[in-house]
Amino acid sequence: MHCILQGVLIIDPTSPFHNTKKDISIRDGKIDEIADHISDAKDAELFAVAGACVSPGWCDMLAAFFDPGHEEKETIESGIDAALAGGFTTVCLMPMADPAIHRKTDIEYILNKAKHKPVRILPYGSVTMNREGVDLTEMYDMREAGAVAFTDADKPIRDAGVLLRSLQYVRPFDGVIIDIPNDHRIMGNANVNEGEMSVHLGMYGIPDVLEELSVIRDIKLAEYANARIHLGIISSAKSIAHIRTAKEAGVRVTAGTSAYHLYFDESELFDYNTHFKVNPPLRSREDVLALVEAVKDGTIDVVCSYHIPHEADAKDVEFENASFGMETLESTFGAAHFALDGNTALLIEKIAINPRKILGLEIPGVQLGAEAELTIFIPDAEWECSAENIRSRSKNAGFIGRELLGKAIATFTFGKLNIL
Repeated sequence: MHCILQGVLIIDPTSPFHNTKKDISIRDGKIDEIADHISDAKDAELFAVAGACVSPGWCDMLAAFFDPGHEEKETIESGIDAALAGGFTTVCLMPMADPAIHRKTDIEYILNKAKHKPVRILPYGSVTMNREGVDLTEMYDMREAGAVAFTDADKPIRDAGVLLRSLQYVRPFDGVIIDIPNDHRIMGNANVNEGEMSVHLGMYGIPDVLEELSVIRDIKLAEYANARIHLGIISSAKSIAHIRTAKEAGVRVTAGTSAYHLYFDESELFDYNTHFKVNPPLRSREDVLALVEAVKDGTIDVVCSYHIPHEADAKDVEFENASFGMETLESTFGAAHFALDGNTALLIEKIAINPRKILGLEIPGVQLGAEAELTIFIPDAEWECSAENIRSRSKNAGFIGRELLGKAIATFTFGKLNIL
């Protein structure tokens, strides 16, 4: 197949063509020409949209599809549809299945089921068996089968000894442990951030000190083990200073946050809307502003979807009984771009380049000879998310009716142009 992207602005800090407007020729899945104008268009599929930009394909670092075991929430197929609609070309899948993705055969199941799809699916393996925080999994075997990192996802690793052993286990092959540092279970049936909104709602709150303590512990253990740890979702201002100091000291720590933690604050919960029951919880407006600044100054390396979808029955219940999580894949770029004041190059770094750097994956740069894995988007497209935009099986999307900035219009993966 021969495809020519005409007059696209290249947004790729790794490319010598960064911030230039070019034609891009893709032949048999590889970029074979980048020029001001490509005249040899015989038998080529032409793609031209005014104002379009192209970047390395967006890579989501934290998403859950719940397959196998809870396909009523999301399947691999429906999750891929949602990711494609959101402009993602690669999705890293948390092991939130039943049973958890904790064996070599589980990794093989995910990879086989995701074959021949327009979105690349890269599975994570669990750190502990069934994500119970007790017995370590055979991480090396899962890595050999295709796992790109290891995490217990939304179940924090509570035992410091278990976390330390996992860090020591992956160090010989320079693996990455991903921890989401917030154990709300310490507070019992806590559901929201501890603060003005928890008082207003009359609920137990999740204090930001729990995240801060987990961040400090994780950093210290990573430093001791000289191993790599990624703090998957940071939600509070208090955590940021510790991460910044650790990086300056050379600790092998990276950090991420979700687009919705940059966009929403705890005030969304004033009417007990269960769409916004997430963990880590939505924090104060001051926390949101601190997170945005940490993304801009490089303390936070990654912006992800943290897509944790649920069926209606899991959300249409009393707030205390509702499941934690939100459907986000289609809206992640537009929400983060809005929150970051339209800083496109910065977001491409956080959503396409840094995730791959952290995971040791090849970056599909916009350069000659590279395998074409690209996202084509309109950065200044203003749009409002609606139920019709949602391709996920789940509809618990907090972004419906919200103003977003920037939208994917096509991707190029596996030798094929996918028009969205």
